[in-house]
Amino acid sequence: MATSAPNQTPITSCLVIGGCGFLGSAIVASLLSKHPKCRITAADIRLTNQLPNSNIKYVTVDITDISSIKSVVENSKAEAVIHTASPVHGLGREIYMKVNVEGTKNVVKACADAGVKVMVYTSSAGVVYDGSPLINVDETEPFPIIPYDSYNESKAIAETVALDANGLDGMLTTAIRPAGIFGPGDRQLVPGFINVVKNRQTQWQLGNNTNLFDFTYIDNLAVSHLLAASVLLHQHGTTGVTDPSVDQKKRLDGTPVFVTNGQPVYFWDFAKAIWCHYGVYNAGSIVLPRSAGLVIAGLAETFSKLMGREPGLTRFRVKFSCAHRYFDIRKARDLLGYEPEISLTEGLRRCIEWFKAEEEKTAEKK
Repeated sequence: MATSAPNQTPITSCLVIGGCGFLGSAIVASLLSKHPKCRITAADIRLTNQLPNSNIKYVTVDITDISSIKSVVENSKAEAVIHTASPVHGLGREIYMKVNVEGTKNVVKACADAGVKVMVYTSSAGVVYDGSPLINVDETEPFPIIPYDSYNESKAIAETVALDANGLDGMLTTAIRPAGIFGPGDRQLVPGFINVVKNRQTQWQLGNNTNLFDFTYIDNLAVSHLLAASVLLHQHGTTGVTDPSVDQKKRLDGTPVFVTNGQPVYFWDFAKAIWCHYGVYNAGSIVLPRSAGLVIAGLAETFSKLMGREPGLTRFRVKFSCAHRYFDIRKARDLLGYEPEISLTEGLRRCIEWFKAEEEKTAEKK
């Protein structure tokens, strides 16, 4: 628990970049709930998932186009900018460098030029992952010398860009590092587990299920972004960018923060909890050692490449599902006043309820 609640300032105007995406739309919804007087601009390259509310203005933006993002930031007249826009996992390095790195550089410049007070960047807990176990690591964990994959390489560079901008033209910045995001609207994590049920593959388990893993329910993550913006706004209005009288360890600006549900669980226990919602109660009866999984995944990748299709099993997925990856979130509790509002159990219930409703809608259309 946080030792004391940090000082916060209500958000009166906010631009959410990527505001129609999985996380961005959740942040917009949280703004409506927790800052009802806030004037919201939701900007995205595609305007989907729109909420019917007069406090929200939806606009198209391409953050790789400096003129596009500058126009949106200037017209929003936002005091706070939350930057969530990013391509999904599994794409090429070129797109990550273009959107995550160059796009974030454009966002930073546009915000600084427009006099934005605070900017919150959505990073990733994976920026510190090199394939080695991450056991209750905190923000002192360094970036790996050799990046594990292109996605997290680009997120690490973009995070550095965002944090290095702290103090630029008086703007304060921070970066939120979530792990294992899931919830209604998820298009990656939970759908992957659901597909295992549909493909009748729940009997398989990679590794011995002794690896603890952190997950983050989407609404909790959304709230953490609002807390970060509120704390930064208070700092901006009181101590500003630098004040020698303020203990720098108690300042949020210029630093990253891990955010999770604070409930590390065994990886396959999370998967099996999802499968139970689909009536599968005897999952994981065949345990495949990690070493064997890597060999099979390598063969699957080679075969799929020859056939010109995506492999069902990859070495990345094997390593991912067998790794220790959980984080110390004391900094989030102390500096943000963050405490997860939705437990993993309740989050999974809400998530699966949403997916089943979507499946019913799809079935009705057929």
